[in-house]
Amino acid sequence: MSDIADCRAMELLCRQRAKADPENSWKWLGQADRWHELARSQIAWRFQQRNVQQMHAGPMAMGPNTINGDSRSKQQG
Repeated sequence: MSDIADCRAMELLCRQRAKADPENSWKWLGQADRWHELARSQIAWRFQQRNVQQMHAGPMAMGPNTINGDSRSKQQG
């Protein structure tokens, strides 16, 4: 999470700088927006990676699958 936290910290720093330097606030607010979008991209990338890992977790991710099917249905019927 440090990448995302670093982006958020830079965004905050730029916004503070925009308040301290009103003459160049347009520049600092633009930089703040850049850092904000970079953080959003990092978050989206991490969610995408997590979903890819879940899709390729392997056959045992859902539990064992017997060849003969589920024995619970045979016991009930």
